Amino acid sequence: MKKPILFSLFALSALFLSAQVSYQPQASVPFDKDVRMGRLDNGLTFYIHPNAQPKDRAELYLVVNAGAILEDPDQNGLAHFCEHMAFNGTENFEKHQIIKYLQSIGMKFGPEINAFTSHDVTAYMLQKVPLANPGHLDTALMILYEWAGKISFENEEIDNERGVIHEEWRTGRSAMERISKRTDKKLYQNSKYAVHDVIGDIQIIDHFEYDVLKRFYRDWYRPDLQAIIAVGDFDPQMMEEKIRSLFGRLPVHPSPRKRVVEPVPDHEETLVAVETDKEAQYTIVQVYYKHNPAEERNMEYLRNRMKVDLFNQMMNARYNELQRQADPPFVYGYNAYSGLVKSKDALVSLAVSKSGEAMRALQAVLTENERVLRHGFTAGELERAKSELLKQRENSYKERNKRKSEQLVWKYFSHYLNNQPVPGVDFEYEFAKEILPGIAVEEMNLLPAAWLTDRNRVVMVSGPEKEGLVYPAESEILTLLAEIETKTVEPYVDKVTDKPLVAKLPAAGKVTAKKEDKTAGVHTWELSNGVKVILKPTEFKDDEILFSAVSNGGSSLYPLSDYTSAQFAGQVIGESGLGSFGPIELQKALSGKIVSVSPFIRDMQEGFNGNSSRKDLETLLQLVHLNFTQPRADENSYGSFVNRMKGFLENSSLNPANAYRDTIQVTMASYSPFRKPMNVDRIKEINLETMQRIFSERFSDADGFVFYFVGSFDLNVIQPLVEKYLGSLPSGRKSETWKDLGVRPPKGMVRKTVVRDMEDPKATVYVALTGDFDYSPDDRLAMSAINDMLSFRYIETIREEEGGTYGAGVWSQQNKYPRPNYQMNIQFDCDPENAEKLTKIVYREIEKLCEEGPDEKQMNSFRENKLKTWDERMQENRFWLTSLTSADFDDEPYGNILSYPDKVKSLTAGQVKEVARKYYSNANIAEVTLMPADLSKSVRNPNIQK
Repeated sequence: MKKPILFSLFALSALFLSAQVSYQPQASVPFDKDVRMGRLDNGLTFYIHPNAQPKDRAELYLVVNAGAILEDPDQNGLAHFCEHMAFNGTENFEKHQIIKYLQSIGMKFGPEINAFTSHDVTAYMLQKVPLANPGHLDTALMILYEWAGKISFENEEIDNERGVIHEEWRTGRSAMERISKRTDKKLYQNSKYAVHDVIGDIQIIDHFEYDVLKRFYRDWYRPDLQAIIAVGDFDPQMMEEKIRSLFGRLPVHPSPRKRVVEPVPDHEETLVAVETDKEAQYTIVQVYYKHNPAEERNMEYLRNRMKVDLFNQMMNARYNELQRQADPPFVYGYNAYSGLVKSKDALVSLAVSKSGEAMRALQAVLTENERVLRHGFTAGELERAKSELLKQRENSYKERNKRKSEQLVWKYFSHYLNNQPVPGVDFEYEFAKEILPGIAVEEMNLLPAAWLTDRNRVVMVSGPEKEGLVYPAESEILTLLAEIETKTVEPYVDKVTDKPLVAKLPAAGKVTAKKEDKTAGVHTWELSNGVKVILKPTEFKDDEILFSAVSNGGSSLYPLSDYTSAQFAGQVIGESGLGSFGPIELQKALSGKIVSVSPFIRDMQEGFNGNSSRKDLETLLQLVHLNFTQPRADENSYGSFVNRMKGFLENSSLNPANAYRDTIQVTMASYSPFRKPMNVDRIKEINLETMQRIFSERFSDADGFVFYFVGSFDLNVIQPLVEKYLGSLPSGRKSETWKDLGVRPPKGMVRKTVVRDMEDPKATVYVALTGDFDYSPDDRLAMSAINDMLSFRYIETIREEEGGTYGAGVWSQQNKYPRPNYQMNIQFDCDPENAEKLTKIVYREIEKLCEEGPDEKQMNSFRENKLKTWDERMQENRFWLTSLTSADFDDEPYGNILSYPDKVKSLTAGQVKEVARKYYSNANIAEVTLMPADLSKSVRNPNIQK
């Protein structure tokens, strides 16, 4: 009796859903039924979405519908300055108390406590807020409330923050940023967007009067321009009550300024910008076709957005074919129609070219655009694009109950700012199934004429300023545009094949032994050909399977003459196609599937990384089988790779940061020939025949390989596929492992200074501490604690107290092979005049930790963060795949993964101090500093009287 009833309910549900998506162009798009949206009496908007992934966590955002575009002339840069001041004290949180509190409950500044400012919006983010203690949620909401209307703006804190923002400006002053500021004058001609660029005018940052900043906050931080987005594992009714009770207190502005949408004026003529910079590394051509955004957000708009997705996919597939040629017209390119700013959309065609070939790249881009304008797309292209888009929608639908909260936030973000539809994934999937079949190629072929227009067109060419390098004049570019319109352009030829991926398989192997680690939920199978398979079925995702395979050996087994070829063999052969499929044919054959397999060869291992949906698991295994048995060495792929590498590397020395990184690389390897920086000359060391031979040697024999599968598969379903495609792989019973290349860091104290001409002088300081290491879980955990504690101390000292840097990175690595060692790294940018003083603070904090150890507050913050992060990551397939492969490589039991929380809880301040003294008191130290050649050009922060 139950089955017919259940079937009827299911049928009614399906009919109801179908009725919901019946296409009526002018009909409104329904709002996601799982989301509560509302508006308070004071105008504040809220979005509430209960979501249990991850468990006991919440994403809390304050979105302010105001950014740099609303600044007055004397406020250029102060929208961003306002954002910084939110972390420097509010009415009920003194100075840096907000960060200290959030870190005490396990959150981290940067990854989980952050904010950003753009032209049109400012957003504050509290991510993965722990909810086990109800007080944490209340305090987090209170912090958002205080940011919304209670920031303190103490004069002393404003002055302190000037230095931080000045250093952020300095860090960001790259060649690309300087070029962008100049080309924006044409792209946004006669618009405020050409002047107010978020980071702002450094003279205003350094000298503004206090009330100028406070005026921006008073004018634009008000509830009618604010939204709260709350997504997480909570009761939605409870969350709505809290938001209404707390944020309803924000007062209505007595005389609000109008929030205008800044226009970007139209222009009939094509605008051209040609800009160069002495430190630019890449030659880039861009063509913008600007258009007004659609005003309506009805079902027709939703259908048109699907056409945009189809257009972008098909054009990028064509661009991809161009850059895969043996001598490609550009080394990288893409084409996309999307939003540009709030008042303008744009179709953007971009290409990165080799040095001196800007006109060739521009001609290729314009010709491809002209091709689609005249001849349109083919039916085959459209069907593949539809298949891809439907597969994406289907995958989202299947994963609808396993989506991470952080993924959902941005839908409501876009709805609030731009009224983007939020119908929900079930509606989107049903809508795609209903609408996609009806989108004909004739309809798609109307889009190029509407988008590829002469009106509102902007052409930009930029690149390195270098002797002998000539760029086209504006008149030459305009002439090329005219010539393209009259030249002969042939239609696109769509070459496809309907051959099966694997035409014939050898006899399948068998699973000869099985073992289960019940605690970790891991299964180990031995196959008859010597292959080992590690499997962990999970329910973290409903349609995700992650894959990896590794074998010891790698590029370390080859002489120096073959070493570069060995390192790139996986990439080049991996791009060459498989079996009877060339690279483009293979890409087309896999359209509509969620599957990828990428081979790699590293120093000590070779293998594969990949993923698939459940439906495409067999395809994944077929691709793996073909990589072992029928790899290709395609001349065009090789030529494309070589030319693309040249394009990326030929001017790398012009960028001071590249020379600096190269110096660090060779210094930390004691000038080992196996760690020479990659440059154009080294490209000559690679050879296709050598790469083909090395790839065959590394992958023709599957013995010694371990294959890992983590995700949503059934053991009974995967076993026959594993036996068929992995059990049939050739196996020569080889026995080999990696070789120690003898790469070692320098001993003692090493100091180097790299001096380079710079348009905007800055210093970059890198400090590395190295030494031998007891590769034990306890010492690795203590080193992780030291990293976190030093990171926070450098925020407090060289960033906040000194105002000397935007941020200092601290990271470390510990290796068991080829010999146990550690390396801790610290790096920051600063004013050249402050480099020595701030470097001393770096050493001072390390010494302090060695002598005094951490206090209990520091220990508590570390424990809370690691336990919180471990809980979150334990529910991720990627974490388990990485943990299993790492454990096997280090020859450690899987039980160490599960015992991690106990080790974190038992770690003491004394142990951290002991490890700090053990390794860092007498460490080898390498210090590399990048300095400008001309210090007189430095822009200094004035001595501000407090």
